[in-house]
Amino acid sequence: MLTLLIPAALILCPLYIYPLAKIVALSFGSNPVSIQHYVELFSDPFLLRVFLQTLRLSATIALLCVVIGYPVAYAMRVASEKTQRNMVVMIMLPLWTSVLVRCFAWIVILGRNGLINDALRGTGIIDHPLKLVYNSTGVYVGMLHVMLPFMVLPLYNNLCRIDLKLISAAESLGSSRISAFLWIVLPLSMPGVLSGALLVFMGSVGLYVIPALLGGLSETTYVMLIEKQINELNNWELAAAMSVLLLVVTGLLTLLYERALNLDAATGFFGRILKGIFQQGPITLLIWRQRMLAKLPRWASGERSHRMQRPGARHGFSTTVAWIVIAALALPMLVIFPMAFGGDSYLTFPPRSLSLRWFENFFSRDDWVTPLITSFQVGIIATIMSMLVGVPASYAIVRGRFPGKGVITALLISPMIVPVVILAISLYALFAKMNLLGSVLGLAFAHTVLALPYVVVTVSAALRTTDPSLEAAASTLGAGPIRAFCRVTLPILKPAIVSATFLAFLTSFDDLVLALFLGGTNAKTLPLRMWEGIRFEIDPTIAAVSVMLICVTLTLKFIGERTAKRGAKAGRVAGAVGR
Repeated sequence: MLTLLIPAALILCPLYIYPLAKIVALSFGSNPVSIQHYVELFSDPFLLRVFLQTLRLSATIALLCVVIGYPVAYAMRVASEKTQRNMVVMIMLPLWTSVLVRCFAWIVILGRNGLINDALRGTGIIDHPLKLVYNSTGVYVGMLHVMLPFMVLPLYNNLCRIDLKLISAAESLGSSRISAFLWIVLPLSMPGVLSGALLVFMGSVGLYVIPALLGGLSETTYVMLIEKQINELNNWELAAAMSVLLLVVTGLLTLLYERALNLDAATGFFGRILKGIFQQGPITLLIWRQRMLAKLPRWASGERSHRMQRPGARHGFSTTVAWIVIAALALPMLVIFPMAFGGDSYLTFPPRSLSLRWFENFFSRDDWVTPLITSFQVGIIATIMSMLVGVPASYAIVRGRFPGKGVITALLISPMIVPVVILAISLYALFAKMNLLGSVLGLAFAHTVLALPYVVVTVSAALRTTDPSLEAAASTLGAGPIRAFCRVTLPILKPAIVSATFLAFLTSFDDLVLALFLGGTNAKTLPLRMWEGIRFEIDPTIAAVSVMLICVTLTLKFIGERTAKRGAKAGRVAGAVGR
């Protein structure tokens, strides 16, 4: 089994482990080795302020996602099965859309002549346009739009494991609906709240694109400061120390996330703190509420309780909030599509005339077509390499039994957790020595590291649901290990492999940060060309490109989901035959 991990070792050791180790070594300086850069991180007022500002921004986004996401997840839980499926698809729809596309859409919506300002001026509410973008408002809106699904989906998964009949039982014993919710549902859902909040916090700390596009000079984040140290100040040693600090923060958050998923099994001092806050906390709030209600006149508290018990208002609040949030998540795409088909020379909504001129403009200009071809070249190479490496590695960690399997598994999926900016910086120095900067092959190697975790996670999940006795039966009939895998397991894994292939390709095709650092002028990808267009010009061609990217992404996702459903059905048939 260990031989199946050799391809992964050949990719990760030189392109992931070694560059990160070099960054750690560089952070201590050279001739002589010292910790002066780490001292500078906490003694320089500007560096410390940006670091704390980034943590505060991430914590605020996580808190807002909890407040907004909980009613959405609860409304999904109490809805019918058909409505649940539709809501899940609409919540996941932004995840299938490029971050660049969403940033461009919010610039159009929030700009001085954008949709919101035009609507407010048209109704006479304001006389002068509000500044809603290129400041903290734009950053908060963009980050909430990107990170909210990461809060809703884990919380919804947690709520689905709670039997809501417990609320009916509590109400039948005289409890109010709110008291039953606070006593039962909220404490039981706290692992989902904590895991979702940590997931949002981890993602927010390492975000680069949204603050850079939607924020102003005062909204500089830590990853933006790291990029400035490299590209503008050429201060590699300080940038390395900043990267290591960010890695440590990410690692600690990952450990917290793992503990949150197993809150009931948490032990020790840290476990007692988690249980005290997230299990006893809601009950404490309920006690305070009951004390406050006890001080109210009986007619006031009784009337309030009566209103809260009305059947018509049972889940009205959470359902209303859920559909408003879903509409807000879909708003950018609803705006982009009409604008892409506008016939005006500038962006207007709604368009005054319909035309395909911006699609024709895209395919007639080499500065757009060449990056598109480069993106396909890089994506195809990265997808092939990640599949050749990821599928054998997945088989080894699922079927194999060897020491250190947990460490190897964590190493295989860790590129998914490490901020992409740090990966880009570590590879920049390596590729500069190997003359791979600005090359399609170099960018494809970097994207292979980025896409590999998604292949491993997808294929491993499918392998765990595959009956290993089918391979054993083939072996007893004379088939060798390779033939048994190719004839028995591989056809069952086909849907997962197809999904992993599409996911790896989309991960490469959608990447901007690695292309920004490693692509140069000779390997400019489509996201990098869009980045330049959004930052330096608001060309309606970008709207046409955005629509094409959305259509390509949704088409690939549809094909992957369709194949997965067919494969799941075939797998159940094969399992029945095996039994």
